Order: sequence, then structure tokens, then C-alpha cells
Amino acid sequence: MDGRLRVPLRRGGITRASQAARTYAWPLEMRTPGAARRAVRGALTGWGVAEADIDVAELLTSEVVTNSVRHVREELRVGGVVKVRVRVMDGRLRVDVTDPEPGFPQLMAASDTDEGHRGMAVVAGCADRWGWHPAAGGKTVWWTQVLEVRGRRNE
Repeated sequence: MDGRLRVPLRRGGITRASQAARTYAWPLEMRTPGAARRAVRGALTGWGVAEADIDVAELLTSEVVTNSVRHVREELRVGGVVKVRVRVMDGRLRVDVTDPEPGFPQLMAASDTDEGHRGMAVVAGCADRWGWHPAAGGKTVWWTQVLEVRGRRNE
């Protein structure tokens, strides 16, 4: 130790010491979106993220993981998993969802009577930024959120 006092820097209610990423993996099953929501909520709660930000992260996680479970082609399902990586850095949350389907996510306009096709529109509407990129054996869909600080949003 160099004798200096180390005080964690606070940004968005998160200390640097608590900003380690968490990565989870689940099989491509119908119960996986619920497990992903609970894992993300647990990590963010433990890191002291504001409840409103947790609610948004939970919703977006659910939408993207549900897309993975529903839209990965049958031949890619055997042994296939969906991975969720959660991290907070400099007052921003980033979540990456990786699945074995190489096809890119599609932002679709759903009609009033459609029961689906809104997942990526929800992500586009709620995230501060989002995108996707090819990943080894599939693709990764990601988004970021600016986290609240003392009751107001970071600029």
C-alpha cells in the first residue's frame, strides 16, 4: 500500500469498486427472460442503482432476451445459450445480450393489433443508445442508459 487513503469515487450512486461486470448465461428456453430480469435487477440493486433505472434495464433486458429465445433458428438452439453482460462505468449502464443467431435485430413498426414485434422499438425508445454487432458464433445486441444522480439524470 502506498499510504494514500482510497475513497471510492461516486458516479450515479455507483462506486468504482462496485463497477465490475457481471456475465450470465442461460439456455434458450421460455423461462430465460425471467431469469435474466432477476439477475440484472439483483446486480443493479447490489450496486446501488436507482429503482427507476433498474426498472428500465429490466424491461430492456426482457425485450432483447425474449427476442433471443423466440427468434434463434431451430438448428442453432441445440446447446445454444443467451449471454447477458451487465456493467456500470462513469454513470452509464451497458448491457450486452449475445445469442447464436447471426441475423441482425429488426426495428419493426407494429400495428395496433399486433401482439408482438415491439421489442426493438421499446429498446430504441427507452435506451440512450443501442446497437448490435456480429459476435463469435452469433450477434450481440447492446444498449446504454445514463444513470440517475441524486434524483436527476446525468447530462
